[in-house]
Amino acid sequence: MTSKRLSGVIAAVPTPVTETGDPDIKRFLRHAEWALDNGCDALNVLGTTGEANSFSQDQRIALMEAAAGSLDKARLMVGTGTPDLKTTVALTRRAHALGFAAALVLPPYYYKGVSDDGLLAWFERLVTATADAPIDIYLYNFPQMTGLTFSPELAARLKAAFPQRIIGAKDSSGDLDYASKLAKIEGSRRFPKQ
Repeated sequence: MTSKRLSGVIAAVPTPVTETGDPDIKRFLRHAEWALDNGCDALNVLGTTGEANSFSQDQRIALMEAAAGSLDKARLMVGTGTPDLKTTVALTRRAHALGFAAALVLPPYYYKGVSDDGLLAWFERLVTATADAPIDIYLYNFPQMTGLTFSPELAARLKAAFPQRIIGAKDSSGDLDYASKLAKIEGSRRFPKQ
């Protein structure tokens, strides 16, 4: 796990694309360096703004490798959440191997109405499958896009069950009352909507 946790201004960095739909790594790195040089304390790579769900696993890994090879990894969070557990595990393990400070994980979106117990079991499997790659995990709450919400009760259960791995949440719901409840979970870190 990282010895220094992310804090401060963490910008969701966009991923430009080439005419063929591949990540434009050169332009991505130029923009990411600019953001870090101009006031950002850290970056969120391959989140919603980073077009993560527009790319294949191989494209995501190529961008992750480029970011880790050129930028200060201690200042990088990367989106690793996908609808399927196997890909999420693979991307989360790769993020750890590359030295990213944290993984930002969406719930397994597409199927709606998943119970808190179901989400807890899914995240338990993720944490167990990456036990030897113990990267910090932030829950990514974005119900407008995923159709799922991490209830404050579920977030608290996850934090209590995995206090060394589930570090906090990024909330993009726009619901300040909800964000306030997340922020009150003992030991959690929260990144507000950008």
